Amino acid sequence: MWLREQLARRVDGSSLGLFRILWGLLMVWESIRKLPKADGMYSPEYFHFTYSLFPFVKPLPEVWMMQTEISVMLIAAILITIGYYYRAASAVFLVIFTHLFLIEKIYYNNHFYLTILMSFLMMLCEADRCYRLPLPGKWGRKKATDLHAQTVPMWNLVLLRSQIVILYFFGGVAKLNSDWLAGEPVRFWFSHKDSSHMLSMFLTQGWFIYVVCWTGLILDLVAGFTLLSKRTRVFTMLLLIVFHATNSTLFQIGLFPLIGIGLLLLFVEPDLPRKIFRWIGSKMGKVPQTVLETPITATRPVQLASWGLTAFVCGWISFQAILPMRILTYSDDPGWSEVGQCFSWRMMLRHKDAFLKLKFDPPEAERYLEEHPEILPHLSKVHVERMVKNPHFILQYAHSVSDALKKEGWEDVKISCVSIASMNGRPYQLMINPETDLAKASYGMFEVPDWIVPLDKYQRPGQYPKTPEERRDVIAQVYKDQVPETESESLLKSPVKYASAIEYSGSIQ
Repeated sequence: MWLREQLARRVDGSSLGLFRILWGLLMVWESIRKLPKADGMYSPEYFHFTYSLFPFVKPLPEVWMMQTEISVMLIAAILITIGYYYRAASAVFLVIFTHLFLIEKIYYNNHFYLTILMSFLMMLCEADRCYRLPLPGKWGRKKATDLHAQTVPMWNLVLLRSQIVILYFFGGVAKLNSDWLAGEPVRFWFSHKDSSHMLSMFLTQGWFIYVVCWTGLILDLVAGFTLLSKRTRVFTMLLLIVFHATNSTLFQIGLFPLIGIGLLLLFVEPDLPRKIFRWIGSKMGKVPQTVLETPITATRPVQLASWGLTAFVCGWISFQAILPMRILTYSDDPGWSEVGQCFSWRMMLRHKDAFLKLKFDPPEAERYLEEHPEILPHLSKVHVERMVKNPHFILQYAHSVSDALKKEGWEDVKISCVSIASMNGRPYQLMINPETDLAKASYGMFEVPDWIVPLDKYQRPGQYPKTPEERRDVIAQVYKDQVPETESESLLKSPVKYASAIEYSGSIQ
């Protein structure tokens, strides 16, 4: 009874309305940033790595169609901002953004996932109750004179706040690992920062690295909960603003710092923006009466939320809390196997360096591919850079190559690989069993496949090669230990032709 009453209780919609405007502006920016990428990351000309449950999601057939789709998303974001046709615009934005997200798994980013979740919840909320832009003429909507119409049910804020608490908490839980506590991979990233960076004098200091790691860990674990308390809310907000601002200067993480700061609006008292505008209005006398006054709700009886609504709110929060915990059932580090890495709020936890050499049996199949490269999946540079570090991507690519060979009449070609990788500066080791026929292997959604070689957790992280030559020598030795002596060592030095031999050094975050 108490829960249903609290969920149905109506509060001032001022803070939610202001957040809608900020959220809409951020999504406008996100849409504009995606427009130039229509002929790149979303182009139908490229091979796209897919999510296990959504292999059927494909880009539209033409680049201009993708550009049109993103343009429609931009218009929807503008409508969300001004508050007109809000539900319809939110639904359109959600569908298009989700489509773009599912097209290409290689670009997975936690803030894209957060955008989908928040867009879905915002679509359900009554965020257009306050601060709609007054459009003229028949395009406008009459401003509500009933102040009760500017209130929203409390379950709107409960859902949105709970999602943010889960984001922070499980982001902190993911950092409870030996690598992060030892300062990796933050130490590696700081060591590669330009000497002209504003914090360069601190980036190589061991104490500063530990301060960054441990502060991030503690803040993530407690911030969501301290935001809920009036006593600690303001202090936590100030810490998070500094935290996100610092992250934006140290790491390239797109819009996430701005989104993180914007989300804080949801934790202020629902009527605080109205009080601020009332104060401004008292000084300037230019704020509409419906903004200056506080919605009257005390005279109206509090209804009970329906059982269906109560079940949905509880179910959504429970599911979002359980989903990240699935990694506890996996036998290997998700950062290494990539199983469970997505949708778990695992952020900035790994640097992976990798080498990949595909092998074909019979060898004539490889020579045929060299002579007919046009039948191979078209990969961009970014595809190649990230594919070599992710067993799932390597498997998808191998399946695609196998399908291409079958169309040319090559049946039962065995595709194996020598995949060597290092995570967070550990010694290089095999990532994929070299005896596995990738053309026939499958990828477990809820368990680590047996063809992924387990990470040697007893090896100390942070042992990065000092020079490119040292790195190459180490990889060459691991390669020599794993490849039969009958094969020529010159294969290691063979040029990149079509992703049969791939070498790339970089990081996945």
